[in-house]
Formats: sequence, structure tokens, C-alpha cells
Amino acid sequence: MTRGMRCLLHGDPITAFFFNPLGMLIILGLVVYLLYAVIVITARLPRLRWENLPPNKASMLSLGCGLLIAVNWAYLIWHEQFILALR
Repeated sequence: MTRGMRCLLHGDPITAFFFNPLGMLIILGLVVYLLYAVIVITARLPRLRWENLPPNKASMLSLGCGLLIAVNWAYLIWHEQFILALR
């Protein structure tokens, strides 16, 4: 994720995404959440709540997050092997 963050800070988001897709999506999500929080606080709007999430939807969300992490991990291994093969 360090190489991806370096590319992102140098203004190359596409290369950053290819270095670590999930990491860059998390950073994008944090930026969106920060903007949401600023808007909600400054406009005094009601916040979204996750407390009333049904158990089956909560377990599906957990399973989806675990699957995303596993797919990202497999991609990172494949990507590193592909880069090493090119050298």
C-alpha cells in the first residue's frame, strides 16, 4: 500500500489503484465519509445509523468484506509475481 499511496500523492491514482485496489478504495471511502461528516455537522442533519441492521444483512456484509479482503490478497500475490516475471 506504500507504493500505491506514493503514486496517489504524486497525482497518479490509476497506478495507485493497480498497486493495491482495496487500499485505494478504502482511502476513497474515508474521503467520502469525511465529506459526509462535514456536511452533516455543518448543516445539522440527522446521521445515518447502522444499529438497526438485520442480523442476516449484517452477516452478509461481514462475508462480503471478508471476500473482498481475500480477493485483494490474491490479486496482490498475483500482481507481485507478474511484476517479478517481467524483470
